[in-house]
Amino acid sequence: MSVTNSYDDVPYWGHPYRESHPDQLMTMTRMFGLEAPDVDRSRVLELGCASGANLIPMAVSIPGSTFLGIDLSHRQIDVGQTAISSLGLTNIKLVHGSIDSIGADHGLFDYIICHGVYSWVPRHIQDHILRICRENLTPNGVAYVSYNTHPGWFMRGMVRQMMKFHSRRFSDPQTQLGQACALLEFLSTASSAVDETYCASLCRELNLLKQCNDSYIYHEHLEENNEPLFFHEFNARAEAAGLRYLSEPHLSEMVPVNIPVEIADVLGQIGMNIVEFEQYFDFVKNRTFRRTLLCHTERIPDREVGPKRFQQFRFASPLKRRGKGNEWGANEAWEFSSGGDTHVTVTSSVHKALLTVLEQIWPASMAGHELVHSAQKMWNDSNHGNNPESIDLTAIAEMVLPLYLRNLIEISLSTPRFQRSVSDHPEASPYARYQAKSSMIVTNLRQERVQLGALVHQLIQHLDGKCDRSTLELHIKLALATGQLTITAELGPLAFEEQTPQLMAELVHQGLASLARQALLSSEYSEKTDCRDAKFCV
Repeated sequence: MSVTNSYDDVPYWGHPYRESHPDQLMTMTRMFGLEAPDVDRSRVLELGCASGANLIPMAVSIPGSTFLGIDLSHRQIDVGQTAISSLGLTNIKLVHGSIDSIGADHGLFDYIICHGVYSWVPRHIQDHILRICRENLTPNGVAYVSYNTHPGWFMRGMVRQMMKFHSRRFSDPQTQLGQACALLEFLSTASSAVDETYCASLCRELNLLKQCNDSYIYHEHLEENNEPLFFHEFNARAEAAGLRYLSEPHLSEMVPVNIPVEIADVLGQIGMNIVEFEQYFDFVKNRTFRRTLLCHTERIPDREVGPKRFQQFRFASPLKRRGKGNEWGANEAWEFSSGGDTHVTVTSSVHKALLTVLEQIWPASMAGHELVHSAQKMWNDSNHGNNPESIDLTAIAEMVLPLYLRNLIEISLSTPRFQRSVSDHPEASPYARYQAKSSMIVTNLRQERVQLGALVHQLIQHLDGKCDRSTLELHIKLALATGQLTITAELGPLAFEEQTPQLMAELVHQGLASLARQALLSSEYSEKTDCRDAKFCV
């Protein structure tokens, strides 16, 4: 008999989660001085995979690895299996079933992912999740488990209980959603005449919920199970299961970067070990959510992380330079920004050269020794060989660490899984092409969601590696002729007869360049290694 649950009634299709990608898990493991399995030849398990929105793009971009996902929602598994069949993938399998059906007969996995599940299942399933992370994890493997946390969830939990109380009298999920949100609107207004502090807290939660879709609100606030934990409580459970706390997916989540020095000093004094330090840090931040990496308890992380540790990584940065000054010396400050109010100002000529190189190759990454060579050449060329300044890995590492802690530089160990340049017969990610048939939002080869513009949306559907630019120009011309695509200029829509071959060529050029910048073009590695070559085995 088919088993259904609330995720069949109100599907939560899921998203790609870059932080859970094996590349990131391997990077953090090496960050703390431990060996990690080769991502390109690994076995990956996702517990609660929904429709495979997180796992399928991994299977596409890492064709030499195998992937297994399990979920209790038959409806969501069917959606994922349809996508896998359409893509012809044989290195991934999604199965309908309960997490507690995973046992020794499924073998060992190098990376285990459990995102958005632990807090939302009964205690016996929580215990089984940690048991899987111990018993089904290879000796050097890493597990990723996310969960809601206190103290941040105390206020959110109160809101959840009020929403559940009011919605309990209704049976239809959509009515429950509407009534629960209506209650919160009413309370945020009514409380303004009673308690300003209480009103401000309710309004904050209401504003957060307004940014969320219905499926998130339903499963976060109206489900039967949602158990937030203090970090020390989760860690105690993990230790009892034979697991050790390794880290969060990013060092900035573990280090008090944007708080006053005196507060950071106190945290260092009262946090007698890594678990206590992280717990007090949660108290300060009012943290609501954690994404914790676990390893076997026998493994001892080296937590003395300094610039030297960073010399092993590849580097990338979204920073773009503001202004047009050309002075490379310390007399002129250069400002780089990643958008909004986030920026960094540098005066060192070495840092100017390094950040300029990273800006030119974004979103691709570059190994340390390559970055040294490129930055040195840029410095020499820009200064015509005058006053040469030596650039080495030490200089890079010293610059990278503080910027990495501010999320202004990314680090990795794997080469990019996308193509930054455009080939004669460009090929886009197969999964993104599949998604583009029904959506303007696709997953790129950096495991991120990307909103496509109209031109790129038309173009990507034809990038199967068989079309050259002239063929792509014909596709765009046809899309314009049939009204599927409209090009506007300063004076309004261009008439079809004004759309010259030169314009078609320019549109294709711009569209392909945009796809490359958005990490949507398949890499040479993926082109040479067909995703269907790796056979899935249990």
